[in-house]
Amino acid sequence: MQVLESGQVRGLPKASGLGSLSFPAMEVLPSGRWLAGFRAADKKKDGSSMKAMMTWSDDQGKTWVPPFEPLPLPSLEGRPGNSHSLYFLALGESRVLALINWVDGSDPQAPFFDPNTESLKDTRIFYSFSENDGQDWSDPVMIDTQATGGPVPLTGPPMKLADGSLICQFEINKFKEDPKPWIHRSALLFSRGSGFSWSEMSLVTHHPGMFYWDQRPLVLNDGKRLVNFFWTFDGVNNQYKNIHRSESTDGGKSWSQPQDTGVYGQPGHPVQLPDGRLMLVTIDRRSLPELYLHLSRDEGKRFDTSILLTSFERPRQDSQFMKMDEAWEEMARYSVGHPQLLLLENGEILAYFYQGSHPDTTAIHFLRIGMEP
Repeated sequence: MQVLESGQVRGLPKASGLGSLSFPAMEVLPSGRWLAGFRAADKKKDGSSMKAMMTWSDDQGKTWVPPFEPLPLPSLEGRPGNSHSLYFLALGESRVLALINWVDGSDPQAPFFDPNTESLKDTRIFYSFSENDGQDWSDPVMIDTQATGGPVPLTGPPMKLADGSLICQFEINKFKEDPKPWIHRSALLFSRGSGFSWSEMSLVTHHPGMFYWDQRPLVLNDGKRLVNFFWTFDGVNNQYKNIHRSESTDGGKSWSQPQDTGVYGQPGHPVQLPDGRLMLVTIDRRSLPELYLHLSRDEGKRFDTSILLTSFERPRQDSQFMKMDEAWEEMARYSVGHPQLLLLENGEILAYFYQGSHPDTTAIHFLRIGMEP
């Protein structure tokens, strides 16, 4: 493996006042166009201005069209909302699906996560389609997630199974008015109707005292089985654990108990190469923030090769041992994060992430990586 090129998603002027870019999303379309999405905010933690924006490049990341907000979201029940993040899935030819998070904006001063009640602001999911490679989008439609009983932040892009079913991945958190103890859940929603209806749900994790954050599911090459990786926090002993892995043999309907992979850090979206090797990107913040690429020959049960892609001259950003409210505060101080992988048609891998000198001044960066046979 070799880093062939580094680049940055550009075009948002400093005069916009939106200096904190995070939650990156990228997709390569059949036309060769690279779509890129991200959350843009005036500051990382509880910003007063926030929107989900996108751009694209038709020359493999060398130049980008000016970023824009493709899908302003409506008010719900009289409450204004902000578009928080968006993710893409190429559906063939020039058709693209986007999933977008709506976050309650009626009280801009309220924290996104309230440590006193362990609750999250009301968060919903909308979908939209583009028929022209992301240039224009249909009116956003809200997915009914009332049965989940909590806010539903997206954890990554939609996925497609071999039978054509689409999958939406998200977490279920706790409403402020909910008196019950917080049990964090990772979940999936399925569409058997080309993305126009989403009704079937499966729970991926539901373990009191354990927080399997930032699920990173992957549909394996057979189009039927899935693996999933989690940034794992032990809420009983107040410490981060190694990344855990779960698997599904029935298209995401049921999942195995998460198991320790032996790799520490925050995982990103993995990829599987045509020869079956699985690649996982992680960030380890215990000393300098360091970005690693890990290779597995058994679909992520164990990783036998780890390569340091890059490190960042930043203060240590992972205390490892802390209470839940301290963990959330520490997340707000991250200036490097959300690493993801994307498999390119030529067999190369694109690793992308946000990074900057300060949490409120970050940009979306990427590395193009060549793979050895």
